[in-house]
Amino acid sequence: MKVGSYTIPELRLFPKLYEDVKLIYENYHFDEATDHNAVAKLLKHKSANSGAWLAKLADMRSYGLLEPRTIKVTQLTEKLTHGTDEEKQEATNRTVLNIPLWKELYSRFGVELPESNFWVQLQRITALDSLDAQKHADSVRKAYLDDISHIKTTGKPESGGTKGVGDKINKDMSTIDIQAGPFSQTIPYTAEGIELAKGFLDLLGKQIKTKEPKPNSDKN
Repeated sequence: MKVGSYTIPELRLFPKLYEDVKLIYENYHFDEATDHNAVAKLLKHKSANSGAWLAKLADMRSYGLLEPRTIKVTQLTEKLTHGTDEEKQEATNRTVLNIPLWKELYSRFGVELPESNFWVQLQRITALDSLDAQKHADSVRKAYLDDISHIKTTGKPESGGTKGVGDKINKDMSTIDIQAGPFSQTIPYTAEGIELAKGFLDLLGKQIKTKEPKPNSDKN
């Protein structure tokens, strides 16, 4: 589905695409499947000319499960389907965020989206006109929340902090809430999120400096 300049997979990663790409991996491993009809039939499609089959291939490639223009699984697929628990989760995170719009939404909102007037935020990101943004908002929101529900991050917050600024990592380790007086920001607890937090704190520091009274100079 096209949403402005972004493309959203019609099928969700779990369970359907996961189950199908797992079958491809178990039958072909890292070999390229040259008989497309055989693969299509393996996944219960009539032929490789089926519109639903071609759309499924496109979705698999969007998530990074197949190499471009071929039917050949990626290293990401191997980790997602047959890795350790830690590898599977890491692969899941990467796979979901391979969708450019999901990555953009996640960098802004984390695992939740605004409950009201989400279309306004969607319009700002995708540059859709207001009518199209409202038309797509519900389906985008539903698809995003479905995929992003499988995201999990682990790690520990760094010690220390900035005086006067409170930052809190949520219990599920998925987002960081930063508050400083009237300012607040929620960001994903990822490497990119940490960089966003640093930039946010730097901005606050500059604003504080501009508001601090300058020392009086005595002229004798």
